[in-house]
Amino acid sequence: MGRRPESGSDLLTGQLDRKRYWTLSAALFVAYLVAARIGIELEVAEGLITPVWAPTGIALAALVLYGRRLWPAVALAAFVANATSGASMPEAAFISVGNTLEAVVGATLLLRIDFRPALDRVRDVFALIGLAAIASTTIAATNGVTTLLISGDVDSSDYGSAWLLWWLGDAMGNLVVAPLLLVLAQRPWRELDQKRLVEAGLLLALLVAVTSVVFLGGLWRYPHLVFPLLVWAALRFHQLGAVVSSFVVTVLAVTGAVRGTTPIGEGSATEVAQIVEGLTGGFAISLLILGAILAERSTAGRELARTHAGLAEAQQLAHIGSWEWDVPENNVTWSEELYRLWGLEPGEEMTYEWYLETVHPEDRELVKSMVERAFSEGTPFSFEHRVSQPDGRPRWIHGRGRVIRDESGAPLRMLGTAQDITDRKRIDELRDSILSTVSHELRTPLTAILGFSVTLEEKGDQLDEETRSAMVTSLAQQSRKLDRLLSDLLDIDRLRRGFVPPNFHETDVGLLVEHVATAFSPGSHSIQVHADHVQAEVDAPKVERIVDNLIANAVNHTPAGTEISVRVEARDGSVLITADDNGPGVAETDRDAIFDLFTRGAGAEHVPGTGIGLSLVSQFAMLHGGRAWVEETPGGGASFRVLLPARHTR
Repeated sequence: MGRRPESGSDLLTGQLDRKRYWTLSAALFVAYLVAARIGIELEVAEGLITPVWAPTGIALAALVLYGRRLWPAVALAAFVANATSGASMPEAAFISVGNTLEAVVGATLLLRIDFRPALDRVRDVFALIGLAAIASTTIAATNGVTTLLISGDVDSSDYGSAWLLWWLGDAMGNLVVAPLLLVLAQRPWRELDQKRLVEAGLLLALLVAVTSVVFLGGLWRYPHLVFPLLVWAALRFHQLGAVVSSFVVTVLAVTGAVRGTTPIGEGSATEVAQIVEGLTGGFAISLLILGAILAERSTAGRELARTHAGLAEAQQLAHIGSWEWDVPENNVTWSEELYRLWGLEPGEEMTYEWYLETVHPEDRELVKSMVERAFSEGTPFSFEHRVSQPDGRPRWIHGRGRVIRDESGAPLRMLGTAQDITDRKRIDELRDSILSTVSHELRTPLTAILGFSVTLEEKGDQLDEETRSAMVTSLAQQSRKLDRLLSDLLDIDRLRRGFVPPNFHETDVGLLVEHVATAFSPGSHSIQVHADHVQAEVDAPKVERIVDNLIANAVNHTPAGTEISVRVEARDGSVLITADDNGPGVAETDRDAIFDLFTRGAGAEHVPGTGIGLSLVSQFAMLHGGRAWVEETPGGGASFRVLLPARHTR
């Protein structure tokens, strides 16, 4: 098969990659060559061997950050640097091989262990020290000194000291220069605010001044003057402070060795430079480890804060809080959610006795006995109780806990949770009330139906026509009442499941309402219908249920013999259905809640009904895109109103 033609975007991407590669290669070549020339030309250098070799750190950082494919730039720069510093072409070629392998091997070892350039983990610091500064640098040192030995530039008796000098220069490059470039490449200064930037600038100025005085101003006997500033840098700025301060101190200290202002010992300037680098290398390693430890602690702190915030949010959503009781000290610690549940401000000191005082008096003995049992038997506990809030309202709490004992078996701590179950308790109470109400509403018509049916079955022949007719009428009324109740319950379930889609058809709403009102025939009330013949697109069966429930509600809440008025009229592109009664009306505070499921309003405890009908009225109205509400009639009764759109967009 032929090669797939490259698209325009592929070509552009390739061009950008090539441009970036050559830009990075050129930058690496220049940086390596300049640093190499500086190191070789210092007075502390012994020919091609120097204790100051920053190119090792530059090459390692570049290959770790931008990829090992940059190795040709390292090889070329090493060759040019050595060839222009007195080495023969073969020597320069062989030495550049060792320099290149050193960088490639070091980068490969680090990348294989998931090394992070930010050096924000202790494992990364030890990897840099062990794999790069110690291990990979032996390649260049061994290769370079052996090459010079073969060429005759190094005597065999000096092989060990020459090797150590080469290795020390490369190791310092990986300990001081590479960390600086690796960390700065992450741009950590972006996390610093204005105040910390000012602090960083002040610290850098002080560090340069003090280090200069110590290593350039003749106070070389007091290097400990620099220690507080190094610790300050690491503590406040972690790895950014560690790598910058290490680099500054190393540069100034080596400068002092080169200039002779740091006369440590009686050896040559090269030996003094080695001693100084041993000292600053110890600084660098210590600061890198300290910076990594602080970075890990900071990361752990952020993770802990994030976890704590997530836990607090979860506790708030679930209305559950946690607590811990230090038994010997009698000190109780609460989570923030527990303070909210108790209606208190966070931070107040708690004791077990104080907690007991907040427990409802009727539940206090239960709580005490459960806690005492947990102490004596060592078993976890779980119970429900009420607490009194500052505003006097009770709150239901579900408490759980267990005892933590010391080695001797004495109670040490008690841990547990407390969850607000007030809503659940209210739902349970509502459920019990609903079951009681529904069972009563079902039993009343069923009892009548059963009684009349048994009477007709056993004594039907003995009853006169009028009595039989009255019984049949009552049977029909009670059956219709039962049918309405069962239909309401089924509709509530269908609405909850979303199984009641509207089916709109052109309908004479006035005629529809007249039929429903006529069929209702409660007998105890007079129903007056004043209906205009309004044509509207409605779901006729659901409108029938709306009217049926409005009339049933009026019948249940008004005295027998009173009049119920039902009206239908057009209203601004809609149809308005109104049911007025002469009952006690609905309190203004209940006029919204009265349409909630199982809500019956104040004073309705002894009135027949389940609290379902008006909820269905509201939900059926919303299915039409309309609404239901209640007002007060001029006589003080209730005027229930339903407004439905006359037309629907298909």
